Order: sequence, then structure tokens, then C-alpha cells
Amino acid sequence: MTGSERAALMACRLAREVRDGDVVGVGLGTPLALAAALVARATHARRSHLLVAGALSPTATVTSCLRGAAALEGATAAFVPHVLTMEMAERRAMTLQFLRPGQIDGHGNANTSRVVSRDGGVRRLPGGLATADVLRILPRVILYHTDHRRRSLPERVTFVTGAGGGDRLAGTLGPTRLITDRAVFELGPGGARLESLHPGEELELVRRDTGFRFAVRDVHFTVAPTEAELAALERFDPDALRELELPGTRVKAAERLAASR
Repeated sequence: MTGSERAALMACRLAREVRDGDVVGVGLGTPLALAAALVARATHARRSHLLVAGALSPTATVTSCLRGAAALEGATAAFVPHVLTMEMAERRAMTLQFLRPGQIDGHGNANTSRVVSRDGGVRRLPGGLATADVLRILPRVILYHTDHRRRSLPERVTFVTGAGGGDRLAGTLGPTRLITDRAVFELGPGGARLESLHPGEELELVRRDTGFRFAVRDVHFTVAPTEAELAALERFDPDALRELELPGTRVKAAERLAASR
């Protein structure tokens, strides 16, 4: 697959995680997840709601959303202050969030804090924000990564910003699925299990490039995007800014974003 095809497949596969009635929290730093939530609302989850950087269920494209709050003033019913979005998460009025940490291991532990660089130094990542809280209190969390390799998916994350496994007392499961640009994994108490390989991928190559061990029952391939999903993707992300998150397509996507301003 090309990088563009991988981005489209990931967006549509993420979209299938959204259920009708969900309230999905999405940040402006994750246009792939934003595209996925918009696709879901336009197809199978029409009664889902989005909180996009505080904007409530905007009727806008990914491009408009990335331009900031001013571009959304006429395309949203209301803006929810950040402190209230966190309160919504705490009382589980927000039901689903997509997270893309710098590192993810097979137990759903997430690292958004720091990693060791190749020269032995410490490279700082964006930071925790609400990662530790979200992984413990939200009913559902889906992790994703756009650069499937051992450094990104190690046996154990360098730093545990947010722990997988959920909270037994709170009745939450923590991250239940990991979607990468090459495969889909289920996450549970026993670790990771391969759910599907993306078309064109080989099991042994994916295993070689994954730092953590994962179980395999049957080898299935990820279902390709439907015509309806692709049509919604084209409608809500016509500039394909979802490609900002993939290493091989990031530069050209950034050029398209700059040209749209």
C-alpha cells in the first residue's frame, strides 16, 4: 500500500471503533483521529458527538478544524471550556478517546514523556497532558500509532506516562485496541493479540518489527474501507490532512495545509 492508502485505511478502521451515541474527544494534534470521528458520524454512528478542541460536534472539514477556533465559530453549536471537558471525562460523559503516544507496549502502557535517542541522550515528547487520567477513567480508549517499528512498540515503554489495564474499582478497561499502520491488536489482561494484518502485510515481518510479544489465533486481514467510508473521508478531509501523521506523507500534507491558509 502507498502511504495515502495506509492513512485512509487507518482512518476508516479507527472510525469503526465509534459507536452510535458515543461522545468522542479529539485534539487538533491528531487529524487522523479527527477524520475518523467525522467519518463515523457520517456513516454508521450518526448519533455520535465530537468534542474537537472544545468545539461541540462541528459541521466542518478537518482543514477548517486545524485552522483553530475562529474558523469553527459558524460551524459549531457551542464551545466547551477545557476544564469542563476534563470534568466530562471524569464523570464519563465522554465515552471514547483516540490517543497516539510516542511509545506503546503490549499491555497498553503509553509513553508521551521521553525516550532515549540513538546517541544515548534523552528526547522529550509532548508530555502527559491528561494521558494518565484518560487511560484510567474513560470507558473506552483506542491507541494508535502511524510508524510500526520496534522503537515505537517496545517490549516495555521507556517511561509510563499512562498505565494500561484500566481501573478495577472504577470499572474501566483501559486501552482495548491498538491500531497501527500495519496491523490491529486487541489489548487485554493477558497482553496483546493480533486481530488483523493490513492488506499486503506478512505475519513474520510484523512480528519482527514489533518489540512486544503478541498472541496469534487466526490470521485475518483488515477489511478495506467501504465506498461510503471513502466518500465521507473525501467529504470531511478533502485535503487528506490525515496524512500529516504518517512519516512518509507528512511533508506533502503540511504543504497542503499551508496552502489552504
